[in-house]
Amino acid sequence: MSISNHTNQRLRIFAAVSISLLLLSGCQRIASESANRKILPGLSQPVRVSSGDANAAEPAIAVAPDGSVYVAWVNHNANSQADIMIAHFTSDGEIQGAPVRVNSQPGLATAWRGDPPTVVIAPDESVLVGWTARVKPESGQATDLYLSSSRDHGQTFGAPVKVNDDPKPAVHGMHSLAVASDGRVYVAWLDERNLSPVKDMNMDAKSGGHHMESNRDVFVAASSDGGRSFVKNQRVATNACPCCKTALATTSDGRVYLSWRQVLAGDFRHIAVASSSDHTQTFTTPVIVSDDQWVLAGCPVSGATLFARKDGDVQVLWYSEGKNGETGLYTSITKDHGVTFAPRQLVAAGVVRGTPVLVDGRDGLAAIWQTPETNMGTVQIAPRMGNATTSNSFIVVTNAELPAATANNARLFIAYIAKADKYQNVWLVSIVEPQLAANLVGPQWGPAQ
Repeated sequence: MSISNHTNQRLRIFAAVSISLLLLSGCQRIASESANRKILPGLSQPVRVSSGDANAAEPAIAVAPDGSVYVAWVNHNANSQADIMIAHFTSDGEIQGAPVRVNSQPGLATAWRGDPPTVVIAPDESVLVGWTARVKPESGQATDLYLSSSRDHGQTFGAPVKVNDDPKPAVHGMHSLAVASDGRVYVAWLDERNLSPVKDMNMDAKSGGHHMESNRDVFVAASSDGGRSFVKNQRVATNACPCCKTALATTSDGRVYLSWRQVLAGDFRHIAVASSSDHTQTFTTPVIVSDDQWVLAGCPVSGATLFARKDGDVQVLWYSEGKNGETGLYTSITKDHGVTFAPRQLVAAGVVRGTPVLVDGRDGLAAIWQTPETNMGTVQIAPRMGNATTSNSFIVVTNAELPAATANNARLFIAYIAKADKYQNVWLVSIVEPQLAANLVGPQWGPAQ
């Protein structure tokens, strides 16, 4: 063997050993971090929501005025076809009847892990589901955004109403859905109608594994008749991160808040918020919530969550890997309609996948998110805001991902996906809130100081 070949062999062995040590070190670190978090006690046994005969994913969840809960998800069937499904649960977590298909035309729906359907319950208890449908133009890819409504507690759904009003095929996605106390319905999304078509939507190596797409515009539409029709679409912003979900919230005074991840000069990707006091006809100048200094030549597939407090303040929860501070989940609050935001607070340090969830429980707000610690991921919860860190969080379930959550003032419900046998399935767990409160650690979540 030549000296050169011998040296190369030693280098290969060294590299293999080094990689093994790094992997072992990483596994030990993850195990150590997981050991510092307790399993959340008091959880119910998981209930499988989906049928188990298709790959189910992208769960969404909402609570009705009567305390019952609706879980929506996507069944990914053969031949690239998909259906939006929904199931109804009692306030105690017992399923009511069989799941129902939302889209009237079978197989028309489309979704992916960063862009799930949405579900909200109107004051009159109508069940509203937002979803995207496949469009097959002569070239490129396109989707349309629809709203389907049920007036009989999710047993049947009427003909879907198209939300986007552009006549030519384009991509419409990363949508959010909200209903105000007066029954007005709002939908926001990322839109490509004014952009050049992007033919290749695959991953690019230079992006570090993130989607490489053109930035998009942020659009919004409103309905004053319970989602039966929508007014003309309004553009709110340009240069939005194309794979980061939008968020909507409405306050008791009728103001609408909209959030997205803005792409700034230098590839900074920061959370922006604007608000409207005239039912989305006009919006305030967008404000960057926090100067996280996150530079990324790609898309993190992570948006923000908004929560409107009873006092009119609005809470924001988001993820950052920016140079300004630790990698992790952060929260801030605005008390002046989005004109200014309080200094951010760290909720949980560490890497997070997807868009985090913010839920109003009986004993305060709870944050739910997914970390990449196991084969699929680990769903975690921080039951109280404030100066929380990972030591204040609990593990809800392992080998699971894409959590969605809601609460009915008696129970906290968390839907997620996990693999069982051949297919991925949607599962539901719940916890009685007094049991949750008994295990809380750290200060009560409250307005950022």
